[in-house]
Amino acid sequence: MSRVRDAGDSPIAWLPDDPDIDAIESPVRELLGKQWASRATAELRVASVFTVVARGLFETGAAPEVLRIAARAVSDEVRHAEICRHLAARYLGRPVPWPARGPVPLPRFASAAPALRPTLHAVAMGCVNETIASAWLEASLREATSPLVRAALRELIADDVHHARLGWAHVASSFVTSEMRIELGVWLPRILELATGNWLRESRDTIRDGLPAHGVPSFATTRQIVEETLLGLVVPGFETVGVPTTPGLAWCTEHFCARRRH
Repeated sequence: MSRVRDAGDSPIAWLPDDPDIDAIESPVRELLGKQWASRATAELRVASVFTVVARGLFETGAAPEVLRIAARAVSDEVRHAEICRHLAARYLGRPVPWPARGPVPLPRFASAAPALRPTLHAVAMGCVNETIASAWLEASLREATSPLVRAALRELIADDVHHARLGWAHVASSFVTSEMRIELGVWLPRILELATGNWLRESRDTIRDGLPAHGVPSFATTRQIVEETLLGLVVPGFETVGVPTTPGLAWCTEHFCARRRH
């Protein structure tokens, strides 16, 4: 049975039992378990990126609200990894180890001015990656029927929507000058390319046709969500905060049209 989560609970203690999982055939459960284990690793890597984002913003300056979100995002994503690991274990029917250590998958902006790099990282993570993640999780929740998965998705969405605000609040703040916004426009194609790479790349754990009832959209659905989020939310969002969007819009048009042709 589900219950209200107490502030002192572990990140998984509140999750409900789920007879829907028990009813799945073993081979499908194995696929789902590997998918959620892969997500646990991805969430932990996102936590590592947010440590760099937070440090950069502390060093170069940001509004108090932005710094609070950046600092909190690190622990949020570690908790997300634990939730996904719990789901993986539930599907697999066996303990799942904590994700292995690995390098921080930080977007590289080596040719950018050092003072601009923290803002580029905040934009890539907040304005692009976490905005896509929020839309993708919301779409996943609409199709999911598993009580356990729905409970987990609600938890992840609540945090990722907050993390997306980090990027937008920072770009809109006085800590980002009009000159910096013009530079961001020049960098926008590279930001979009780096931030969408993992979303548009199939891995060995990808369930191409998806299992929507268990929070796994098809790869085609994921690609559609990425495209719609970029064109419907991200690019217009940049325009609203004064970042030139022509280069970014051109990248979206060329990139997605090319994918459709193939």
